Amino acid sequence: MSAIVVGASSGLGRALASELAAKKHDLLLVASDPRDLEAIASDLHLRHGIAVRTLALDLGREFDPGARILAALDDLPPPEALLLPVGMSRSDDALSLDAGAIGQLLAINLHAPLAIVHALLPRLLETGGTVVMFGSIAAVRGRGRNVVYASAKRGLVSLYESLRHRYRPGELRVQLYQLGFLATNLTHGMTLPTAPAEPSAIARTVVRRLGRGSSLRYLPEKFELIALAVRALPWSLYRRMKG
Repeated sequence: MSAIVVGASSGLGRALASELAAKKHDLLLVASDPRDLEAIASDLHLRHGIAVRTLALDLGREFDPGARILAALDDLPPPEALLLPVGMSRSDDALSLDAGAIGQLLAINLHAPLAIVHALLPRLLETGGTVVMFGSIAAVRGRGRNVVYASAKRGLVSLYESLRHRYRPGELRVQLYQLGFLATNLTHGMTLPTAPAEPSAIARTVVRRLGRGSSLRYLPEKFELIALAVRALPWSLYRRMKG
C-alpha cells in the first residue's frame, strides 16, 4: 500500500509517516521544508526498508497544490490513502487580522485540503482508497478566538459530508478526526484545560482504522463528550465563556 502524508514534518504528520512506514506502506511525504523532509525520508527508508518520495510545498503560497502532488505521483502506483494533517493557527486570530493573514490561514486550513482532495480523487477512486482529514475541537461552536482557523476547520466538516454523500463506501472511504489538544510545539508552554495527547498515540489509532470505513470521530475520544456539552449550552451561558 502507498500513502500520501501532507504536512509530514509537523508533530502529527511526522507521527503518521512513522506509523505508516512501520506498517510497510510506501510514502510520498509533503511539507514546506526540504531539509526536514529529506531527514525524515532517509530515516524511514533506513529503518523500515520502504520507498519514500518527498515534495517540498508551501501550502500558504501554492495556488494549485493538488497539481504539484499529482506530478510527483506520475511514475508511482495510485495511492491508497491520502492523509491531510495540515493546520495553522495564530494567537491574534480574534477578528483583528488583515486580509493577508486571513488568506494565509484559509489557504493552509481549507483551500489546500480542498484542492488536494479534488485533484487526487481520480487516483484514489482507482484503488477504493481513503481520505483522512483533521479538524479541531475549536470548530465545535464559534467564539471570539480562533475565528478564521475555526471557520476553515468547520468547512472540512462540509467537505467530509459532501464526499460521503457523493461516493459509496466501496468507492471511497472518508474519515474526519476532530482533534483535541496535542502535545506539539504549538501547545508547548500553554496552560490547557486538559492534558494534551501524544501525536504518536493519535497516529496509531488513525493508521489502524484506515480500512474501516467512513466516519467522523473525536480524538482523544473524551472530546466527543466535551463537544456535546459545549453544543448543549444555552447561548446566554455560552456567551460568557471567554477562554
